Amino acid sequence: MKTSNYLRQAKRRSHRPTTEKSNWQDKIIGKNHLISVLDINRAQLEVWLKSGMPVLKTGNHGNEWEFDLVAVKAWLQSNHLNHPGEA
Repeated sequence: MKTSNYLRQAKRRSHRPTTEKSNWQDKIIGKNHLISVLDINRAQLEVWLKSGMPVLKTGNHGNEWEFDLVAVKAWLQSNHLNHPGEA
């Protein structure tokens, strides 16, 4: 069974322009997906959020967090933090 989160993401994808190739760098994703992509734990993400990691939308009960991966990657590099896939 598909979750409401899955359906919201599918709706977002359907409204994106199809002229550009999509890759991980141009995605807007939620907190759990960000944790998975960066291969970190929730505690590490919370530390980074308190340190100023960019957030598009702060979540709460019923609303998802939203992160722009390009902005997150730039923030990680500017703070000399590496994530898996970056040497």
